[in-house]
This record gives sequence, structure tokens and C-alpha cells, in this order.
Amino acid sequence: MYYKIKGKDHGQHTDCDICSIYDIENEKKSKLEENIKTLERLSNNLKDTIDKLKKILEKIEKDKEEIKMEIQKAFTNLRNHLNEREDELLLKIDETFNEEYFDENLIKQSDNLPKKIEVCLEKGKIINKNNKNINLNCFINDCLNIENNMIYINKINIGLQKFSSSQKGIIFNENKEAIHHLCEKIKKLELFYKCDESEILNKDDFIKLKNWIGGNNNFILKYSAKRDNCDTNIFHEKCDNISGSVFICKVIEGDIVGGYISVKIEKKSEFLDDNKAFLFNLTKNIIKKNKKSYKNAIKNFNDSSFFIRFGSSCEVLSISGNCLTDTKSQAKYCSCSGSNYDCEEYNLFNKYNSTDYFKIENFEVFQVIQNL
Repeated sequence: MYYKIKGKDHGQHTDCDICSIYDIENEKKSKLEENIKTLERLSNNLKDTIDKLKKILEKIEKDKEEIKMEIQKAFTNLRNHLNEREDELLLKIDETFNEEYFDENLIKQSDNLPKKIEVCLEKGKIINKNNKNINLNCFINDCLNIENNMIYINKINIGLQKFSSSQKGIIFNENKEAIHHLCEKIKKLELFYKCDESEILNKDDFIKLKNWIGGNNNFILKYSAKRDNCDTNIFHEKCDNISGSVFICKVIEGDIVGGYISVKIEKKSEFLDDNKAFLFNLTKNIIKKNKKSYKNAIKNFNDSSFFIRFGSSCEVLSISGNCLTDTKSQAKYCSCSGSNYDCEEYNLFNKYNSTDYFKIENFEVFQVIQNL
């Protein structure tokens, strides 16, 4: 139904399409059932979402408390060591001064010594003059007092001579440089351990890597192929000159393979020696260490062909520059005697293949930070 209404401007009439209230009622009724079903579906999804959110929040709260406890534990341990060292030095000061200089107890006991000596001297002079008419017991006691007083005086004189002859005394070597270095390290303590930064590794994977590398290590994500683009130039911009790094590849088939190096990443096409380097498959719990008798453990590249190569005579693991779009990355089985790594039997996938090319789902590089 259509109506004409009078416009407000200049008394002019305007033709407008106006719906009847009954038409609106019928339209809403026809859609009501559909809207109810949609709302029920949204309500059910919302409940699942809220339940998931609650679980996530519970985990976050648990992780937060665990991290806080670790921080408190670390600083409590640090404070305990500082307090123990302080107590040791303070005790050493007391022992050294008492041993090197005056005995504090001797000084306290000698406060009345001058008066005692004066009395003993007077008695001694009287005894010396009247030695024929003296009581034997009194004579012996007076002599003993004189001898004891002489011992006290000698002790004081020895301490005085020792003190006078020592010009340098005792000095506390503060070692300001070491203290400053320690303070700077404490200031740099940070929360590096963020598993959620990685799209490949979980907390257990990080723990396994820490055990394989050795030491109390943390990991900082420096490069991600998905995040930063699969580009060797970007990789070098973000990763060059860091010492200690882990290369992680999530293979399309599901395995997580990679390697650790302790030397610097550089944009140079040359092999580098690194007897700490090793390869691994986290999924199958395989680790292949570098043989100490072989050098040329890894190779950097100055072009876009590869990110990195492990192994010289045999290309044990190489990650190509187009890792997310091609299958040129490879992990080889090594039969040659010049192999750097322990892989004569199988490659990183436990396969008896001389060459096994694979495609990468994602590729990440972490800097390994040695904790205090």
C-alpha cells in the first residue's frame, strides 16, 4: 500500500513509499522462525567459545604463576649467594683483625692492668727490702702476679709492634668492574621463553632442545618464513652476526627437523668449523652430532640459493631459498667417509635414501641466549 504525505519544506508534496504496519508484522513473523534457529546456533557456538576461552584463561593463569615462581626462585637463589658471600667476608674480617692485630679480649681485660701493675710493683719493692720477714705464701702469690702482669704487657707490646710494622693493612678488593658487569647482566634478565611465538615448537620441544644444547638457555625468534616471507635477504637482515642459533623446519609430511650451530650466521659463501653443531628430528627423537675429527660443519651463502647447509663432503641437511614453494630442501643419507655428522645408516627421517627432498610448511630461526 502506498501513501502520499505532505513534505515540510515549502509546503511541497513528496511521493514516498510507506509500508503498512501489517506488512512489517507479516515480514517479521515469516523470519522469526529462521532467526530463532540462527540465534540458537549462535548461542551454542558461543557456549563452546566461552568454554574454550575459560580453558585458555586457566592455562594463562597457570603459566603466569609458574613464571612468577621461577623468577622468585632465581632471585632468591641470587640473594642467598650474595648474603652467604657477605657473611663470609664479614667473618673473615673479624678473624683477620683478631689474628693480625690486637686480641680484643686482651685489650678489654687490660683496662685495669696499669693499676694492678702499680700495686704489684709496690709489693715487689717491699718484699725486696724485707725479704727476711715475709710470709712465704704471700711472697709466692705476689711473684706470680708480677709474672702474669709481665705476660700481659709483653702481649700488648707484641701486638703494638705488629700493628706499627704493618703499613698496608687489610684492603677490601671491591672489583668494581666485576660488580658492574654482574649488575648489567641482572638488568638484562628478560622473559625470552615464549613458546607461543613459534608456530612449530611447543614447550616440550624447547625443553628437549635445551637438554641437547646444554646449559640454561632461552630462545628468541629471529626469523619466520611465514611471518617474514621466505626470503634469504630478509633472513640475513634479521639473523646475521648472532652467535648460537637453532634452525627449525616443519616438513609437509609432519616431521620437525633442523640443526643447531654455535658460530655466527654470515652472508658469506664459505664453510665454517663448528664442533658443537648437530642435526635433529624432534618428531622421531633423532640427534646427529658433528664428528670432532671433521671440520666444515656448516656453510653460509651470500646469494639466494640456500639459507644454510649442514655438511661439506655430504650435504646432510640443506634448506633452500624457496623453501615454502618448492621441494629443493633435502636431508641426505651419508655413505661417504668424509661426512661431518653421524648419519651413515639413515638420514634425518630414518630413511635409507641417498637423497630425500622435502617441502617445508614453515621455517623458523631462533637465537639461543645463555642464561646467567
